[in-house]
Amino acid sequence: MKTRSITEGAMLSAITVILTIIGEYVGLPALIIPVPLILLVFRHGYRLGITMSVASAVVASLIAGHVGSGVTIIIWGFLGIALGMALRENFSFFKTLLVGVAANLVVIGLNVFFYSLIFGANIFEDFLEMFSSALEDITSLYQSLGATSEMLAQMEAMRTTFTLLIDWGLPGLLLTSSVFMTFINLAVVRLILRRMGTNIPWVRPFAEWRLPGWLAILFLGSLILMGVGGTEGGLLPRIGLNLILILMPAYLIAGISLGWFYFDRWRIPVILRIIFLYLALFNGLVLYAVVLAAMVDSVYSLRRPVAEEK
Repeated sequence: MKTRSITEGAMLSAITVILTIIGEYVGLPALIIPVPLILLVFRHGYRLGITMSVASAVVASLIAGHVGSGVTIIIWGFLGIALGMALRENFSFFKTLLVGVAANLVVIGLNVFFYSLIFGANIFEDFLEMFSSALEDITSLYQSLGATSEMLAQMEAMRTTFTLLIDWGLPGLLLTSSVFMTFINLAVVRLILRRMGTNIPWVRPFAEWRLPGWLAILFLGSLILMGVGGTEGGLLPRIGLNLILILMPAYLIAGISLGWFYFDRWRIPVILRIIFLYLALFNGLVLYAVVLAAMVDSVYSLRRPVAEEK
C-alpha cells in the first residue's frame, strides 16, 4: 500500500472512532458514522476500507472499555463499504441509493441480531415498551395536575397510534428510514468530495423533484386498503399502512419541492420559506394540502416554464 493511502486511512479511521465514541456518550444516532469509510473505499478501494474498519473497531473498543463501540463500527462499516464501492464503480444516483437502502436494511438486521444476542430481547418490543411506560408516567403526572379529560384522551390516542405504527407499519418505517439514512450519508460525502474537486452522480435540483403519476394511484389504493379493515387487523390494512408510511413522506418532499419551484421563481425571502417548511411539517392542514398539491403535480405538471405562461 502507498504511504499516502495508509495515512489517509489512519486519519479517516480516527474520525470514525471519534464519531462513534461521541455518539455513544452524547446519545446521538449513528447518522454519519459510515461517511469516513465511504470516502476511504471510494478513493482507495474496499481492501483498505475493511482493514481500517477492523482497526477502528479495535481502537474504539479499547477506548470505550467494551466491545459495543467496535461492533457498532463493524456493523455500520457494511454500509460504508457498500456505498463506497457503488460510488467507486460510478453507479448512477438511483442505483447507489438502492445499494445504500439494501445495505441499511442489512445493518438494521445486524443491530437487531446483536441486541437479541446480548440482551435476549427484541429491540423494537423493548422500545415500544419503554415508550408506553414513559407515556403512562406522563399521563399519571397530568392526572395529578388536574388535566382535562380531552388532554388525557389525546395522550391515550397517541399511545394507541404509536403502538399501531410499530405493530403494523414496521416494514414501511424501516424502508423510509433506510432511504433517509442513505441520502444523508451521500449528501455529506458529496459535500466533502466537492471540496476536494471530485463530483459524484447526484439528483436534479430540489425544485425539480417530481414523482411519477402512477404513484398517485398507488397512494389512493393504500388509503382504500386502510379503510377496508380499519384498525381491526388483517393483511390488507397492514399493506395499506406500510404504503402510506412510504408514500406520504415522498409526497410531502415532492410538495415542498413544488413550493420551492415557485419560491425560486418569485424570489420569496428565506424567512417565508422557513415558515412554509415549519407549517408543512407541523401543521396537519398545511401538510395535507402540500401532499395533495404534490399528487396533482405528479399527474398534471404544475411547473410550467415561464415561457409557456406568456
